[in-house]
Amino acid sequence: MLSAFLCMWLATAQAAEVDFGYLETKWATPIGKLNGFTKLGGDETISHYVNSQRKYTFFGSEVPNDVVFGFYKDKFFAVYVDIVGIDMFSQLKRYIQKKYGMPDKNSRESRSDLITYTWSLKQTQIKLKHYETSGKMKISFYYLPLARQANAEIKKNQQAELPGPTYPIYPFSDYDGPVQMVEFMRF
Repeated sequence: MLSAFLCMWLATAQAAEVDFGYLETKWATPIGKLNGFTKLGGDETISHYVNSQRKYTFFGSEVPNDVVFGFYKDKFFAVYVDIVGIDMFSQLKRYIQKKYGMPDKNSRESRSDLITYTWSLKQTQIKLKHYETSGKMKISFYYLPLARQANAEIKKNQQAELPGPTYPIYPFSDYDGPVQMVEFMRF
């Protein structure tokens, strides 16, 4: 009975770390309190940033694309990164599944060739998306209290869904110091 309790407690503690924030950045932190972030674009409601002082890895291999941090009304609420290669997609899915169980839903959305795997924690949602035709894949983390507000505002403005970052240019950063390597899947 004790070991069952410890296993449940450990699973709850692991979920709590992602529910609290992503890596060292606490959910809902105002952008003004964070260092190293460079704005990609957006507006006063939803904006996207990258951290020019960090590079990220998936299980030790450098992530080829920028990790993008989303802010709703200047508060941290999302993390996005494109995934290159179906093998990496599968490895990420296995890792999350091992940690949090089977996805809440495995859906093929009718409007496209999109397959979405979703894990809903207490305050955070993790999504793995795969567009079968184009081969594009990404992983996203959403802090639900702010993501729900952002989605409600988007619906009010009659947009289809929460916009992801689609910035083709790299942001200008005046940072020229050492770049820290950070494991993206460190949760």
